[in-house]
Amino acid sequence: MSPVKHAYVVLAVAIAACMASGCRSTRPQQTTPDAVTTVASPHERMPDECRACNGVWGRHGMAQKEACLCRTKDAGKTCKSKQDCESQCVAEDDPDTEVVDKGPPPKGFFLGKCHPYAKYFGCARLLLDQVDGHKPVPLDEPPAKLCVD
Repeated sequence: MSPVKHAYVVLAVAIAACMASGCRSTRPQQTTPDAVTTVASPHERMPDECRACNGVWGRHGMAQKEACLCRTKDAGKTCKSKQDCESQCVAEDDPDTEVVDKGPPPKGFFLGKCHPYAKYFGCARLLLDQVDGHKPVPLDEPPAKLCVD
């Protein structure tokens, strides 16, 4: 068998194996905070019930599970932590800050926006709850990016 025919046979076998297994990728999906980046709410809803929460029905997340993504009422509101939102507080790569102590080092809060969906997944700078509530933090380095699915 020629090398070209052998390559085609190997490719055909690989495609057949992929199709038999459902061709699912094991790599995480690339998402942005502006994209639909959430999975089903704790109370799964049927497509018709999804309208009640102004949700988006479809397959979401790495598992591609069919579910309703309920919208939050505080989407886009400025936040300092998850405590301020129905869902997650998501900061930009270069987040805005609110300085409350000029320091040195300056202390205050990183600012984000409340996520538009009740459940979040994807990779972003999530402003999580702090142990002491809204305690100012050093503003020299923004929070690390976290990936959630």
